[in-house]
Amino acid sequence: MFKELELLIKAKANVIEVVSYEDKRVQGFVNQASKDLKMTWYNWNEVSGLFRFDTKTKSFEKEEDISDYLDILNFFTNSLEENAILVLQDFHHILKREDPRILRKIREILQDKAINNKVMILSMPIKCVPDDLSKELSVIEVGLPDIKVLKTIAKNCLTEYDVDQYEIEDSVLEAGLGLTIMEAELAFSKAIIEFGKLDKEGIPFIIREKESIIKKTGLLEYYHSNTKLNEVGGLENLKEWIGKRERSFTAEAKEFGVDTPKGIMLLGVPGCGKSLTAKAVAKAWNYPLLRFDIGKVFGGIVGESEHNVRRALDIAKAIAPCVLWIDEIEKGLSGVQSSGQTDGGTTSRVFGTLLTWMQEKTEPVFVIATANNIKELPPELMRKGRFDEVFFVDLPSIEERKKILQIHIETRKRDAANYDLDMLAKETKGFSGSEIEECVKEGLHSAFSDGKDLTDEYILKAIKSTVPLSITMGESLRKLREWAKFRARLASNGTVEDVDIEKSKAIPKLKSEVNNPFID
Repeated sequence: MFKELELLIKAKANVIEVVSYEDKRVQGFVNQASKDLKMTWYNWNEVSGLFRFDTKTKSFEKEEDISDYLDILNFFTNSLEENAILVLQDFHHILKREDPRILRKIREILQDKAINNKVMILSMPIKCVPDDLSKELSVIEVGLPDIKVLKTIAKNCLTEYDVDQYEIEDSVLEAGLGLTIMEAELAFSKAIIEFGKLDKEGIPFIIREKESIIKKTGLLEYYHSNTKLNEVGGLENLKEWIGKRERSFTAEAKEFGVDTPKGIMLLGVPGCGKSLTAKAVAKAWNYPLLRFDIGKVFGGIVGESEHNVRRALDIAKAIAPCVLWIDEIEKGLSGVQSSGQTDGGTTSRVFGTLLTWMQEKTEPVFVIATANNIKELPPELMRKGRFDEVFFVDLPSIEERKKILQIHIETRKRDAANYDLDMLAKETKGFSGSEIEECVKEGLHSAFSDGKDLTDEYILKAIKSTVPLSITMGESLRKLREWAKFRARLASNGTVEDVDIEKSKAIPKLKSEVNNPFID
């Protein structure tokens, strides 16, 4: 970051906005730039006032008791010497006060060509550029610490706790990716206190700390997946595609000329294994699994939603390689088309940020997006380049239903060879994978209640009492299949039976499902 900062200072940028949660890193970058450019630098905030950094003692020296934000802006223009940098901390709170005098003063500083070799840095944790200044103000966003920075933090923690440890393995540092400096300091310190050192033994401890911190953001969830690919019934085409790309993130693949996979979109019937596949891919590749709920991105403060989505994506990039699972993406992006009229364009801007990141990202973040309702998906999302492939997940074929029955029977500690899987698979025509699982579970409950073991009869009884989604939503499923026939790749290679539309029509509809009475 300091190279970009140096470049802007050399280009005579009077005011620079630096976005970061980490005051220490920002001060470190400013100090490095000031040494390279032979400049003095000052730090100011409303609580402590103005301090000058003394490079000899490496400490801050009190200058003046300036607490008013207008006074510090006037100090910059009238009293600050040349070849100096002034850092104003937490300036986003001041900008949010909507004092027109602040904006006017900053604009005058931006446009004042007489200001020579003086730079004002607005340091803040969130991007907060008013529209009035957006065309003139330079912005630098500081990313989360990389391995090199984390190593510096870890060594500092070891020194602080007087632990004599020369080498720190990369795997330990990788466990801390996605944390800020302060969060990494806390996680490493707790691991050192617990184990007396910082090695592989502390990795689970650091990861647990990281999970807790990531969850606090409210944007991402850290999943521990125990689902294996062979526990997902069917979807052979999808599994084959995933298997071929398992080694595509390695240095050997890059040397061979293989592009890093971007991700896949899974469209189709609810309950047919889309979310299960996301968990299984993370387990198969041994990557962290992050679930991204786009609905949690949206906030009430202007600019907060856009900041939230960037923050979530920054965490994913820092933790990479990882799998980023966006479940039911259509719900989070519903209303994109009318965003300008309904929410001031917030949804549209969030969507644009996500699309640009998906298109341009170079980090090994494999995105798995799932969707049930294709009508709600913006067409831009489906364009090649956002995803490597779009898969349609249909209802399981008879062979896939046999496999699903076998998996769920064996999961419950029964020998599937003792059950008539052919008969049960035939009886579950039109059932999704989750509906088949529920039938096995219902049969198990009934058998336990009767004091007997699970038999075909108990499962069959549960099947007979279930009306599958393919019947209640037969017409919608037929249209979905027609759409997918030309626009997506089939996740399965088995032949799926046709939907019984007549049965679907015979089911009574809710009042809300009845057609408009004014349309014949």
